[in-house]
Amino acid sequence: MSTNDTNDDAAAAGAATTTTVCDASPCPNHDTHQYHFNELSLGTGSNEQPYFRALVFFNKQPGLTDEFFHSHWKSVHADLTMQVQDTGVNVVRYVQFHQEAQHKLAMQPLLEASGGSMQIAPYDGCAEFHAESAEKFTAFMKDVYAASHLVGCGKRFVDLVKGYHVMVGYDNLIFGPAVPGAGGDGIAVGDSRLNVSGKRDEEE
Repeated sequence: MSTNDTNDDAAAAGAATTTTVCDASPCPNHDTHQYHFNELSLGTGSNEQPYFRALVFFNKQPGLTDEFFHSHWKSVHADLTMQVQDTGVNVVRYVQFHQEAQHKLAMQPLLEASGGSMQIAPYDGCAEFHAESAEKFTAFMKDVYAASHLVGCGKRFVDLVKGYHVMVGYDNLIFGPAVPGAGGDGIAVGDSRLNVSGKRDEEE
């Protein structure tokens, strides 16, 4: 047998091994798990909310103070965004998620407890949008880029070298109430099945 034949056989064996590993379930109780919350069981556990959700992550322009960035985004930039053509038609919800220094500091005990497996996301803010569909969100964003006053504002306070990072998809609501008029509730606050501290001691 030639060296090439040997290498081919080894490659084939490696491919077969890889296939076997991929076919195996990474969780041994995936199909046999005994559910405490039956509404989460396989085949019935999806509580997909009926809106398209987009998260736009970004950083402040270098040289700007945190105070100016967050203040400007909440006020001037928000006002300009709400003036975009068909806001309220193409998007039905707009939320600003602000990450400031005190929030990062408050998470240090958690980061240490994670042993390094958890890190703070390297962004200063995230704009969240809900729309009826990806097409509606795309139409809104095209109108955003067509609004020169808004684009000009963004250029002055957003770090465009790092750019915008976008995550899109849907919410699968597990716990808590839905956005009013936009989907089914999750498991309710106060549900008797929740493992609330002190409750078990009282029962015993």
